[in-house]
Amino acid sequence: MKTIHYNYLLLLLSLCIFSGCSSSESADTKSKKMTGQKHAANFKFVQVSASKVGQEIQLPGEFLAFQQVSIYPKADGFVQKVLVDRGSFVHRGQVLMVLEAPETEQQLVAARSNYLKAQAMLVASKEHYRRLKASSKITGSVSALDLESAQARMMADSAAAMGEAANFEALTQIKSYLTVRAPFDGVITERNVHPGALVGSGVSMSGPMLMLQQQNRLRLVVDIPESYSLGLRQGKQVTFQVNAMPGKLFNGAISRRSGNMSQKFRSETVEIDVNNSSGNIRPGMFAEIMLSPEGTRGALTVPRTAVISSTERQYVIRVNASGAAEFVEVRQGQQSSTMSEVFGNLRVGDKVVVNPRDDLREGTQIAMN
Repeated sequence: MKTIHYNYLLLLLSLCIFSGCSSSESADTKSKKMTGQKHAANFKFVQVSASKVGQEIQLPGEFLAFQQVSIYPKADGFVQKVLVDRGSFVHRGQVLMVLEAPETEQQLVAARSNYLKAQAMLVASKEHYRRLKASSKITGSVSALDLESAQARMMADSAAAMGEAANFEALTQIKSYLTVRAPFDGVITERNVHPGALVGSGVSMSGPMLMLQQQNRLRLVVDIPESYSLGLRQGKQVTFQVNAMPGKLFNGAISRRSGNMSQKFRSETVEIDVNNSSGNIRPGMFAEIMLSPEGTRGALTVPRTAVISSTERQYVIRVNASGAAEFVEVRQGQQSSTMSEVFGNLRVGDKVVVNPRDDLREGTQIAMN
């Protein structure tokens, strides 16, 4: 009797355990299904596009004179007159300074005298040769040696005359150097000499006699970082603001590009021509350039949140045609506040996960809404 009662209790206990396990397994299965449905519902997708990522960047720049020249003496001499001063507006060809060199004047006089002497001797030699040649037509009147000697003398006098002419022209040119003229329209920004000063190539000078700048047109020089330089093109419109004139915006266009990267700063220097006919902007002033570079050629665009970065790589999660997750390695380019350029094994129209999760594994089936 005790044995029957004991077997009955054992049977009831087994049924309870079996029922509990089945309920637990059913609950776990249901929980996993609900969790999978929840994950699938939370995933968002976007298509890869080729749109441009345009983020405005602000870079410092400096104004430089369009033309600038340091005026040094071309000939040795003393300063006789200084006709301009710091701040003087001058025109091309205008006389700026007059130098004096008495020895140059005397050398020029002597050179002119030697030139006239050589010309006279050349005229006499030509006439002598002409007469001998005319007389040689009469047989026996002039020897061949005399005729050849007269011709050689004429040629020698001609060469001497040419040499004296060249010397005279050289000294005339040196004398013209004593009058210093402006090479272009501009403003005198520096003056370092006064009347009576000795100047010349052999004289130790602390600086140029004068400094001339063209200021009605300026160069705005700015260094573009390597990551943005490829997206720039010549003639692109830019906006800039002069630090000394807050609140006022100016427009310009990229006029020149250096075409190489600075080894020190890894940047490309570009220039923007600025019309400064009003004269309000001075060379040496600083400006802030607002630039919106164009997208990098060949780049695709995805939201920044779609790019996953780890210590080993950067990748996006693409959903293939069968709905499975694929990890595609990419490299980022230019970025804006919401979008990023990417380079990798992607094509326009591919669907990528915008809000990837840490527990999402490659090959996982993702429901497409």
